[in-house]
Amino acid sequence: MAAFTSLTLIRSSHARTGLGSLKVMTEEYPPYNYKDGAGLSGISVEIMDEMFKRAASGHNREDIALLPWARGYNLTLQRPGHALFSTTRTPDREDLFKWVGPFVPTVVGLTAKKSRHLEIKTVHDLADIRIGVVKDDVGQLLLRAQGVPDDRIETVLSNEQNFRKLMAGRVDAISYETKVTRWGLQMRGADLENYETVYELDRGELFLALHYQTSDKIVETLQSAFDTIVADGTHEKILKQYGITS
Repeated sequence: MAAFTSLTLIRSSHARTGLGSLKVMTEEYPPYNYKDGAGLSGISVEIMDEMFKRAASGHNREDIALLPWARGYNLTLQRPGHALFSTTRTPDREDLFKWVGPFVPTVVGLTAKKSRHLEIKTVHDLADIRIGVVKDDVGQLLLRAQGVPDDRIETVLSNEQNFRKLMAGRVDAISYETKVTRWGLQMRGADLENYETVYELDRGELFLALHYQTSDKIVETLQSAFDTIVADGTHEKILKQYGITS
């Protein structure tokens, strides 16, 4: 009964929140969010779609825009009424956005070919290798925060370029979410037995990030919808479909 009452309040307040005008964006980031045929799929897409329904937002997954990460990130950073997932919540980003979640745990690390025989024991060892990153992605931000020289970081706009550079040996490693990296390599025909995570940069969680001027009412409405997804077991069910535990 409590969950029903909560959802009723969410729906009755929808018209006052401005949810209908919210522009929600994502990127190609499997298994969390990705294009599958004519539509979008993935763990975070499933969660977001369920949130739309429970918040009576008037949105569904077909309204989510698929953009390159840097473009979606900058739009959310600069323009009111925009939101982006799946976004890693970090101390550096904390006050730049408002947040809803957490959707799923995440690990950002360096993936390399085993044949490179890389032994990364401390962050100082990273100064001796070439590392591929996606512009403005958390993998780049974490490297910079830990003092890795810019001349060791090779920036691209799409991780498609990073996967191919790693497979061709044009970078020593790529700094990215480790599950996404393994998924991407496998989808491009790489044998995962030939790759390994050589250094872990951070463990965190993925969220929906909203422009910092987003009204608290919108944030509260979406967070309440998300909380009901967790409470009734739907969130755990979605994660298990993709082989992930919360």
